[in-house]
Amino acid sequence: MSFCVIIPARYKSKRLPGKPLIKINGKTLIERTYQNLIKRIEKKNIFITSDSKLVLDEMKQHTNNLILINKYCKNGTERCSYALDKIPKQFKYLLICSCDMPFLTEESINFIISKKTLLKQKNLDGITMHAKINSKKTYNDHSIAKVVLNKYNEILYLSRSPIPFGYKKRHNYLSHHGLVILKREILSRYKKYPKSTLEASEDNEWLRLIENGYKIKSFLFKKLNPEINTKKDLKKYFLHNFVKQKET
Repeated sequence: MSFCVIIPARYKSKRLPGKPLIKINGKTLIERTYQNLIKRIEKKNIFITSDSKLVLDEMKQHTNNLILINKYCKNGTERCSYALDKIPKQFKYLLICSCDMPFLTEESINFIISKKTLLKQKNLDGITMHAKINSKKTYNDHSIAKVVLNKYNEILYLSRSPIPFGYKKRHNYLSHHGLVILKREILSRYKKYPKSTLEASEDNEWLRLIENGYKIKSFLFKKLNPEINTKKDLKKYFLHNFVKQKET
């Protein structure tokens, strides 16, 4: 089953401007993410797409699979959808990995890859992964996406709000994290849909697919490491004070 990885790397991030090129101990966030991926996936099968030549120039030392998308994109998945036109058609399945995963583990990559054969099913459009929420603080954290599934592991809804309502210790509350594999035709269609009502309300790009009737299954993984989405995350995980990157 032929698949590749796309890393969307938005330089003009609203919450963390210049995010892909923020350096932690001499390495940028995108470089750290890339180095995690190549532990399991061949370099020739990893593509990087960005709105900035600065990001692509930085990554030239690692790869030639660089795709500049100048067009305004509402989110990383939409950028990947446009970049898909420049990725060989031999790749039928696309693993989308955000550029802000410096703690991505080989174990978690292996886990989602092990599930990709399920995409042979005609009525399944994508697969992803989730983890259990173990504290009320995480449950109430609006920076963390919560996911609700049906009994077939299909995503019903995602929200930054605490869902399902009413935290109880005995209930399984779930958080959704970055890695998603989509069929090529599904990713190709993504850019053709307008930003959906729920997507806008929750600021969650996967709701565009859910709201348009696509099926994505999510699987429990024992521990999913955090992404770097905010200045608060930088300080928490790296003791790093944010300095806005300059675009030249």
